[in-house]
Amino acid sequence: MIFYFTGTGNSLYVAKRIGDELGERLVDITTAMKEKSFVYSLSGDEKIGFIFPVYFYGVPSIVADFIAELIIEQNLEARMQPYVFSVMTCGGGMGGTPKMLEDLLKKQKVSLDAAFELKMASNYIMMYQPTGPALQKKIQIATDKKLTDIIAAISKKKKDDGSKRKKSFLTKVAYPLYVHGRKTRLFYADNKCNGCRKCEKICPVSAIQMVNNKPVWTAKQCTHCTACINRCPQKAIQYGKKTLKWRRFENPILK
Repeated sequence: MIFYFTGTGNSLYVAKRIGDELGERLVDITTAMKEKSFVYSLSGDEKIGFIFPVYFYGVPSIVADFIAELIIEQNLEARMQPYVFSVMTCGGGMGGTPKMLEDLLKKQKVSLDAAFELKMASNYIMMYQPTGPALQKKIQIATDKKLTDIIAAISKKKKDDGSKRKKSFLTKVAYPLYVHGRKTRLFYADNKCNGCRKCEKICPVSAIQMVNNKPVWTAKQCTHCTACINRCPQKAIQYGKKTLKWRRFENPILK
């Protein structure tokens, strides 16, 4: 069973490939949160995976909120603890994300066995321009190669030595900026918006509502997943003025 969260498709790409190759079912955290679906039963020797992007060297708010409600009903007949892994997609590095995830899971009486880092194209457009097409292709080749190795490790239930699950200075400094930030006030739709409602539909925390056929951000904070701004068909959604001339990024799996 693989729990995944995705904004622009990178983590979905990873989750789908692992699920397809290892025969694991996928659970979309966004859908689970909206439906308040938090109880899951394991079948046989089923693994548990968590796949999500790293935000400010930490766990996305929606993933943390989901895990806080998560209840795993283990298969007592199997008489063994399930293998629990995570694949964290990132443009830079994981920082203290593995430690943060481990602590969140411990509260739910789930033990993390392995955390894998997978570097992919960057897309946090609120701070910088997303990775360009040429570099995307180069990164994707390396991503697929590393992902093949990760899948092999997961299939063998390899455990890491825990060295990656340590507190990080980067996380200590950066993650509070995310927790207390994530503001929506700079989002807006320019005159290219045609009222298609896609942003409203794909927002994982329902922070967008259509008013007079234009999107309005009704919550003060959101997940900052960049789905609305990166996946707008018209490139009409902006964040301040700096994004007006910047390219967008959407993993091909969503196109």
